[in-house]
Amino acid sequence: MQYTITINQVKALEWGLNSQQALLFAFVYEVPSWANPLRTDDGIFYTLSKAKIIEELPLLTDKPDTAYRLLKALAEAGLIILSSTSSVTLVRLTDKGKEWNRKADGSEKFPTSEVDKVGKKSDPSPRKKIRATSDKSPSMVGKKSEPRSEKSPTNHVTSNQDTNQGTSHSLQEGSAAPSQPAAKVIGVMPVQCEEPRCEIPEDMPGPRDTSCKTYKAWANYAMAYRKRYNAWPVWNAKAGGQLGQLVDRLGIDVAHNVAAFFLKINDSRLINGCHNLGDLLAKAEAYHTQWVTNRQMNATTARQQEQTQANVNAAQEAADAIRNGQGGKRNAFL
Repeated sequence: MQYTITINQVKALEWGLNSQQALLFAFVYEVPSWANPLRTDDGIFYTLSKAKIIEELPLLTDKPDTAYRLLKALAEAGLIILSSTSSVTLVRLTDKGKEWNRKADGSEKFPTSEVDKVGKKSDPSPRKKIRATSDKSPSMVGKKSEPRSEKSPTNHVTSNQDTNQGTSHSLQEGSAAPSQPAAKVIGVMPVQCEEPRCEIPEDMPGPRDTSCKTYKAWANYAMAYRKRYNAWPVWNAKAGGQLGQLVDRLGIDVAHNVAAFFLKINDSRLINGCHNLGDLLAKAEAYHTQWVTNRQMNATTARQQEQTQANVNAAQEAADAIRNGQGGKRNAFL
């Protein structure tokens, strides 16, 4: 297991990564420093099995399919290139992905030293040398009985790791423990309140963490969007912020219903804008009312109601005029 993972939050937010994707990419970014390279027709890749991800990142997931879906999300974000053999997944960083740990001048912010590389059991470790000499000299650093020494010192890559790449990659790609069958579905969400639950496709963009505040609202919006336009909506940092505001304004229990209902409204202005999130957010409370009453309101409907009210007003005025006129005539003959 990898003890320490360093996440570049600035880049994660810039690239629209959720916490799971950022955690995995921080791990994948270091893969070239320890994984076995493999030359292919498309260039050099590095072997990285799903079992290896599970072994090193138990906090991320314990399911091979989830690990692979997260890798695909990183590939869709343009951070890695995925390939495979008959038994193992191959990864390679893109030029964009290499910017994760780079300064503006292109140099590494936290250069990876040979000591920090994972999977180098045969490499001599300076830490071990220090501890070996500390028993002979009480003034040496790293004495085992030192009361305030860290068990797992902070390191930008890893600490005290025992990585066996060969063992992990001996597992077949896609294999999982019998008690943990592979699943092809990320989750289920009620896309529309009157429809049954449906499977969330693997290629849906956006957050994959079901505990994320915006996950449910986004899943409903995205599924309804694809049903109407036969394409996925664009997911980026702006979309995530807009979904967060929608949830804050309407509440997490109903925001997803309003988001799905919004895609059913046939209004020329909304259709021209392809039902974008900005239009949804602009009149979120009004669309909430339309969802509660199950009554769509568009420009034509509003004009019809306006004309109906104008006719009612005209009739009322005519009736009042008639009553006032009749009353005046009776008074004149008395």
